[in-house]
Amino acid sequence: MKTGEKILLYGGKEFLVEFEPGKELHTHLGKIILPPDLDFGDVIKSSTGKDFVVLRPSTSDLMKDVQRKTTIIYPKDAGIMVLEAGIRPGSVVAEAGTGSGSLTLVLSLFVGEKGKVYSFEKRKEFLELAGKNLKISPWENYHLIGRDVYKDGFGEIEVDALFIDLPEPWEVVKHAHRVLRKGSPWISLSPNMEQVKQTVLTLRSENFLRIKTFEIMKREMVVRSYGVRPKEIMRSHTGYITIAWRGK
Repeated sequence: MKTGEKILLYGGKEFLVEFEPGKELHTHLGKIILPPDLDFGDVIKSSTGKDFVVLRPSTSDLMKDVQRKTTIIYPKDAGIMVLEAGIRPGSVVAEAGTGSGSLTLVLSLFVGEKGKVYSFEKRKEFLELAGKNLKISPWENYHLIGRDVYKDGFGEIEVDALFIDLPEPWEVVKHAHRVLRKGSPWISLSPNMEQVKQTVLTLRSENFLRIKTFEIMKREMVVRSYGVRPKEIMRSHTGYITIAWRGK
């Protein structure tokens, strides 16, 4: 296991940490010391005798762990956005609204070493934070660009998919048409229906096709020997996802 690699310690409660030989983690379940020869699947005992199993963190775990100054795109939304976009290893994609870099990380992992991710953000402090968060990506395939895309567009790039997380997505539709390859998708996330309406109307006027909007609800189940029921708390509305494909 490499120093700096993210690991998940699971023992009823879970802790996502960077591996470092001899590192001490102080929890309400006791002190945990990471041994130098640690491997996934190993069991570590805390100072109170609690067992913790070393697991590989999911992409969802990594997304939620980023340092943030903004609300991130939740894994339940990011997953379907990436699938609907049809991106794969080697794809070239762009996003507007880097924020803390949570979705940027997902895109970097999906397009792989031979792909590219262009991420646009006008606020310097957010770009700096995203740069720190993206260090956990194994690939240097992302380009963080300081630019107001409302005014200046996306520059001279051509992409296979475009992800938009901005308050006024409709204002960049005309710029999107110039950088999206023909037949390629636009994917935007908006918290309010008023934003969706304006975005869809603008997409139609710019010859985008197959437009659809939906939201994702995630409800976890409590599974017990004496009965199964939904958890009392669920992640319900976070945003409306709008997907459209560029025509001619």
